Amino acid sequence: MISFLLVISFIIDGVLVLGLLTLMNRVKKAEELELRQKQVANEIEDLFTSYLMELKEENNRMSELVQASQRQSRSNDHDLNREAHSTLYSPEVKQAFELPTDSYTPPKVKVEEDEEVYEPSQHSRIIEMGRKGHSIEDIAKKLDKGKTEVELLLKLHQKK
Repeated sequence: MISFLLVISFIIDGVLVLGLLTLMNRVKKAEELELRQKQVANEIEDLFTSYLMELKEENNRMSELVQASQRQSRSNDHDLNREAHSTLYSPEVKQAFELPTDSYTPPKVKVEEDEEVYEPSQHSRIIEMGRKGHSIEDIAKKLDKGKTEVELLLKLHQKK
């Protein structure tokens, strides 16, 4: 009987040792996975940081180019304004733009017989019929729409 109990004890000890080894392996794998995830997160963070620095450098270069271009365009605009002012106020230009006083004729007013009639949209008709108390099936039949479409439209309008 004692030998039987010893055998059962050794079997139980073996199962426990085997269970401990598998648990140890799982914990080790979980720690390795966590370490890899931290490394990947650090790599991604470094990559984003380097991209950000490159973008800042490009933005600085671009702002310098824009400022230089604005300085140059201001000087060009000033020169063009002087030229335009001198040509606009020349006697030839003034004479070309002067019109005789009797050349103006007022436009004729046209009365249209085909006035547009307001016609509400399908959605507004559905909402109005729903407010009046028509059933969903009745609205769907009258407006040739699907029941679920009418139901969804009414539900969406109620939420607003």
